[in-house]
Amino acid sequence: MSERPLNGMVPVVERIAREAGEIAMQGYRAGTAVRKKGAIDLVTEFDVACEVHILAELRRAFPEIRVVAEESHDPSIADRPEELVFYVDPIDGTMNYAHGHPFFCASIGLSRAGAPLLGVIHAPALGVTWSGSIEGPAMRNSELCKVAERDEVIDFLCATGFPRDRASNPDNNYSEFVHIKNRVRGVRRCGSAALDLAMVADGTYDVYWEQRLSPWDVAAGAALVLAAGGKMRGFEASAASQRIDVRNGAVIAASSTAYQPFVEMFDTARAQRKG
Repeated sequence: MSERPLNGMVPVVERIAREAGEIAMQGYRAGTAVRKKGAIDLVTEFDVACEVHILAELRRAFPEIRVVAEESHDPSIADRPEELVFYVDPIDGTMNYAHGHPFFCASIGLSRAGAPLLGVIHAPALGVTWSGSIEGPAMRNSELCKVAERDEVIDFLCATGFPRDRASNPDNNYSEFVHIKNRVRGVRRCGSAALDLAMVADGTYDVYWEQRLSPWDVAAGAALVLAAGGKMRGFEASAASQRIDVRNGAVIAASSTAYQPFVEMFDTARAQRKG
């Protein structure tokens, strides 16, 4: 542990994320070469270039903290108990980026034993940066972030996503999506978990839920949601799921007023799917 105050670390991490955004914008809508990591999972040279920059700068600024990044991580190296870890997604929303869609971002989150501590999410094509820590506050550019205060299900604007194996795995969020979509004002699917979480933190969305995520998708946004007064849990309605762990792959993030009515609706949808 560096024992540095979290809020003192935020400006440094924000600078690094903004620099990565400048690199990403060099290839945005510029005919960037794309290769496939999987059937629908893409990577570009700018994912790699952004990651190289972020890793070098984080290691220079915080040499005592381990860094785990999407494109270069070694899955055989597990987190040690109580270890501080930076989780980095150099371009969250690569599919959007590759298609010229503006919903992508650099996401840098700090956690300890899976518990979110600090997050910076920089969306260069949107001109928006979210930053903060659980010491508070969370900020959207120069404005204070605060979760929404709507408490009627019919008024909720939600966001979600679907796993890569959705065509072959029946636990693909389709039935939950339909159940919830029929009861709320709207559900958006914008293709970046980090941005969806940031928009729960700033009050745009009341709720975001998704599963089979990686820690670099969740770590930064989870810290922002908590800093802005939101609540989080995993997918299953068990005591173990109530402690948010950015490594467990499933997340529900909601405003404090939307949390209880949403999880009741969500748990009903899960139960119906399982029969």
